[in-house]
Amino acid sequence: MKYYYRVYGVNIESKIEVPEFEVIDSNSDIDVKLSFGVVNEEIIDLITQGHRAKYEKQDMWFYIEDVAIFHIYNGDAVTIEPMGDKNNKMIKLYIMGSVMGMILLQRNMVAIHGGGIVIDGKGCIFTGQKGAGKSTITTALRKKGYKFIADDVCSINIGETNTIHHGFGYQKLCEDAMEKLGYNLNEFEPFRGDLNVNKYIVPAFDEFTKEEVPLEAVFELSVGDVKEVQIEEILGVDKINKLIENVFRIEMLRYAGGIEPVYFKKCLDIAKNTKMYKIIRPKDVFSVEEQIALVRNVLLSDKRYDLSKIV
Repeated sequence: MKYYYRVYGVNIESKIEVPEFEVIDSNSDIDVKLSFGVVNEEIIDLITQGHRAKYEKQDMWFYIEDVAIFHIYNGDAVTIEPMGDKNNKMIKLYIMGSVMGMILLQRNMVAIHGGGIVIDGKGCIFTGQKGAGKSTITTALRKKGYKFIADDVCSINIGETNTIHHGFGYQKLCEDAMEKLGYNLNEFEPFRGDLNVNKYIVPAFDEFTKEEVPLEAVFELSVGDVKEVQIEEILGVDKINKLIENVFRIEMLRYAGGIEPVYFKKCLDIAKNTKMYKIIRPKDVFSVEEQIALVRNVLLSDKRYDLSKIV
């Protein structure tokens, strides 16, 4: 059985079902083939020696104990060797996250680690370190009536106007955010997230858009020693530095020998043509409404935006 999907601007032929991805016609041009299989002996030997991952630009693999070995190569192929049950739900989660991130890196596609929200036809990305509140603010905006285009990874198409490719119609939320945003935890199945805390996958098809949208602004979320939420514009060389810092799985390129000129040029183009802001919120305070108010104030200075639904 083969499945055909499109996500982050990539067409996939897969022997593994990932229902969260957009289904496309089997006659579509295929960029990546994904399948179960047996990885090569060199990888097995390295794992036996205690290695858990190796990253070269066009040859990346990582091993998750009791889950699988994931081998991503040439930007067009993925082999997954399960360590037990092929239906282990964690395999799918790694495909949706790290595997797709490595594919994008190998294909020299720039993807920001963050959620994308569409405001009056313009794309805004909310990025930041783990635990900064990316999914929380994008969910809050979505619940106010705004479409979202990606939950955790915003892949950018470089062109005359830079646009955001769509992800998939689900969001990953931590338990704390679920409760504060009014979700009933009993209606969702938890999984163990990157920060060793429970997370939940929340379907959001009605608010999801598959349309590419122009990239307008990037907001970096952070936690600081402040009493109230603050916002400041990021300017000059700090823009390119911050952009690269928030590229999804950028550490893999650093392990693989660094950022190549063609990739840096794409990052520079995005930085030059995109407004960037830093939002600093107090620690241990649920301040999503205050953050949205500051985003509103920034975007209202551009009369193209209709933020009447942000209240």
